[in-house]
Amino acid sequence: MSEIIRQQVIDANQEFYEAFEALDLSRMEACWSDRPGTTCIHPGGSVLVGWPIIRASWEAIMYGGEEILVDVEIVDVVIEDPVAWVTCLERMSTMRQGGHAGPSIVATNVFVLDATGWRMVLHHASPVQ
Repeated sequence: MSEIIRQQVIDANQEFYEAFEALDLSRMEACWSDRPGTTCIHPGGSVLVGWPIIRASWEAIMYGGEEILVDVEIVDVVIEDPVAWVTCLERMSTMRQGGHAGPSIVATNVFVLDATGWRMVLHHASPVQ
């Protein structure tokens, strides 16, 4: 695996989490592919298919007005060009009432390389015990 391509995938993954922390829907939108079949599964949520539905879910999360902090530990990066996936552990916390640590979450983020770079086609997150 090329170290340059690996770093591009890591950067795309990092931008997704930075957009989430910044509560920036425009940045979040730039992370995602709008191709058919693009899927998002939030922890404990149902399967969301298609960018318009996924966007609405992120909008609801982001406009909840709560500051979110996400510490991400990458567990693995696999690249089968033009597809790559990152498995990571998310440790989330919010600033509600002086800080609240949420559950640890394992996520798989799948990216596809297109003319504009690596774009997410799947985010599947699930709490771990």
